[in-house]
Amino acid sequence: MGLGVDLQDRIVTNYGIGGKEHVFRKRVDLIQIGEFTAKEVELDFNNFGYDDINGLLGLDLVMKAGYIIDL
Repeated sequence: MGLGVDLQDRIVTNYGIGGKEHVFRKRVDLIQIGEFTAKEVELDFNNFGYDDINGLLGLDLVMKAGYIIDL
């Protein structure tokens, strides 16, 4: 994607079942997922190091988009 850490980005630590991950939080102009578009949103970026995971969607974006996840 050609993204890198800039001076205005924040380094944050996320905690989950697999432990903790350090990420950089970057404000992006726009993100589009299907028909859903969000402008001026902060996203966390990291190289998770897993072959079967290439990205995660946060619950904040899922809820804002109005998606329903049937577990």
